[in-house]
Amino acid sequence: MENGLKELQQRLVEMLSSFQKFTQQNGMIFFLVGGSALGAVRHQGFIPWDDDVDIAMMREDFEKMEYLMSLQHDRLGEFIYSPVEKHMIPDAPIGYLYDTLHADAGYENTAKIDIHPIDGVPKSGVLKKVQKWTSLIYYLSEYRLPVKNKGKAIRNISKVILKITPGFIFRFYMRVCKKIMTSWRTSDSEYICSLFGVAGYEREVMPKSYLLPLKEADFENKVFMIPGNYDPYLKRLYGDYKKMPPEMEQHPRHKIHELYKK
Repeated sequence: MENGLKELQQRLVEMLSSFQKFTQQNGMIFFLVGGSALGAVRHQGFIPWDDDVDIAMMREDFEKMEYLMSLQHDRLGEFIYSPVEKHMIPDAPIGYLYDTLHADAGYENTAKIDIHPIDGVPKSGVLKKVQKWTSLIYYLSEYRLPVKNKGKAIRNISKVILKITPGFIFRFYMRVCKKIMTSWRTSDSEYICSLFGVAGYEREVMPKSYLLPLKEADFENKVFMIPGNYDPYLKRLYGDYKKMPPEMEQHPRHKIHELYKK
């Protein structure tokens, strides 16, 4: 075990529990996704070398959560929330819950939970392309950074757009693109998507039945919700998710854990 990794993971569980209490008190639901859902299924907790947590909320609950957080100055006890459009660190257009412990070293060096909004997906192939491209333009407009994890061609196109577009146009793009890309309600859609998930739009689009109804799962001796039909969900993202990766890949992605060692 890497020095400090267990302590970091314990802190992340504390953060999850605090966020769970907040959402339950306010009638909202979140669930583990991505590597955290994989950890719950395969390890009943963290993937042994994992150093962050990924959760998701349906768009309606996500927007409600951001509003309620704003009413308490984006604070949740010892933790601080970074809203989508007021990020403390430019990154993907999702929510982040940061630990304030070690924040003096920069929030990029402290424990965090990634909170992904889940949106409905249109049936039409044309409208799917509209949703995909408006989400990419939204990303560009908000962070003024080249798009990541979407391929070399899209990244190069985004660099050109950034050079030739004035700031006031980006602010207009943000308003319009958010309205378009979130037009399809999850309750009315057969398919859903984490628009800014690391797997990319095509792989992140999946039947809503992969997620709902949610089910309880053990995670580090706590109980959290995970996608109810987790087998096809995890296969969609990871293929043979029951197989452990090569030993050379079994290490934390960041150096955050070093600050948490006692």
